[in-house]
Amino acid sequence: MYATQDQWLDAVRQQAAAELRPLADAIDREKLYPESYLRHLGDIGGFAALGTAAEGGLGYGLAAQLQMLRALGRECGATAFTAWCQSACAWYLHQTRNQALKERYLKAVLDGSQLAGTGMSNTVKHLAGIEKHNLRAVREGDGYVVSGALPWVSNLGETHIFAATAQTDDGYVMFVLPANREGVTLKNCPEFCALEGTRTLTVVFRNVRVDDADVLAQPAEFADFIRRIKAGFILLQVGMGAGIVDGCIDIIADTERAQNGVNRWLDDGADSLKTRLDAAWKQALALAQAADREQHDILPVLKVRAAASELALDAAQSAALHAGAKGYLMHHPAQRRNREALFVAIVTPALKHLRHEIAALEEAAKAA
Repeated sequence: MYATQDQWLDAVRQQAAAELRPLADAIDREKLYPESYLRHLGDIGGFAALGTAAEGGLGYGLAAQLQMLRALGRECGATAFTAWCQSACAWYLHQTRNQALKERYLKAVLDGSQLAGTGMSNTVKHLAGIEKHNLRAVREGDGYVVSGALPWVSNLGETHIFAATAQTDDGYVMFVLPANREGVTLKNCPEFCALEGTRTLTVVFRNVRVDDADVLAQPAEFADFIRRIKAGFILLQVGMGAGIVDGCIDIIADTERAQNGVNRWLDDGADSLKTRLDAAWKQALALAQAADREQHDILPVLKVRAAASELALDAAQSAALHAGAKGYLMHHPAQRRNREALFVAIVTPALKHLRHEIAALEEAAKAA
């Protein structure tokens, strides 16, 4: 499809500027779910970097997928998040040992013909000791019966698939299901202050059949599978955050030209933010390349993800301050960027969650 990776990324950027930029305000404030844009993005290979050529992908790897998400985030943080959901599901399917499940779904997720969500927030927090697990699975024949409810599952709809886990008597099972599976009900969540166009729903399971054919990782495989996917799951969010910072730097650069030099008295100007972003981005890409090689030193991954949250918050506040009174208008892009940046710091793993895990790992290292 492309002679080089740079050509692919240029195509993503051009499409985002032409098709996504005009939709950003409606996605943020009018609950527009950009399904057509996401499918067009799939048409040009926007989700395909994670898959090998044999899997139906482009073979560019995890670092390239971060770059794609950054390009989207520069135009619209909400859509970068929905694209993260799609990318995360592709990452799980890429990593599974269940070849039949991979063949059933991965190519369609990579080309955008099958849209996909991820319901892993509860699992990630549960494994960090933050909350109880919401789904329970009972082994029955060649599969499981799952019950419970998952709030905050994004990039979802009746024709979508999604990934989740359930707790069993002997561990955890991770699976992919169509959202219209018998016993699955989708319900609206309470209204967000932003990102309403991400199609974020509650998923209720009432004795839902999950066959072994639907399983990404059985209980005996689960710990190793989580170890393999965790770095990619987290690093892909850095792409989303970096794009939001890019958008904030654009606002700052534009307002500096119009403020007759008075903005020089503000902290976090475009140059200083770019310096911080460049350093974090270089590290994130290196860690993504390591994750593709199944090198799983998770502490630097957690730290660069926390840095992305902190940088997004600083950049968004600075963008509003640089814009002055105009930045306090509801329609000004600085207001959207502040809500998007706050989401980067809240979405799982949230900044407090990251600091919790970082502290635990550092304490364990000291003790060792």
